Amino acid sequence: MYEIYTYILISIIFESGGGMLYGVAVGFDPLLVFASTLTINILTVFASIFLIDKLLEWKKGLRSWLEKRTARGQRLINKYALIGIIAGVFVLSPIQVAIIGRLLRIQSKKFYPTLIGGTALSAVVSIGIALGIFKLILRW
Repeated sequence: MYEIYTYILISIIFESGGGMLYGVAVGFDPLLVFASTLTINILTVFASIFLIDKLLEWKKGLRSWLEKRTARGQRLINKYALIGIIAGVFVLSPIQVAIIGRLLRIQSKKFYPTLIGGTALSAVVSIGIALGIFKLILRW
């Protein structure tokens, strides 16, 4: 029973990479590990977005300061948001990308689908690494 709690805790703290490695190593079903880790990651991403929105509502001066700083480059931010989000999910983490995206005020229609897609893509890579699939592919 403690394996499940440890798995959930690792999935929250270390996101998809750590959660999937632990879940597969312990012997859980890989499809269940993939689905539950992806769900946990998406829930933590939306929780972090919710917290950032509450912070910006609470500190009105911070919101106006950010709007002043990003106003000049907002067109470029929205133009390259897709590339930045996908790259950021792999370089940083989905939670960090969600926080940065909300602070940069990326358009919602570009932000949310790309963030969810990038998180899912990161989860696919993590489960592939956990199952050793990439070892088989690179061997050929």
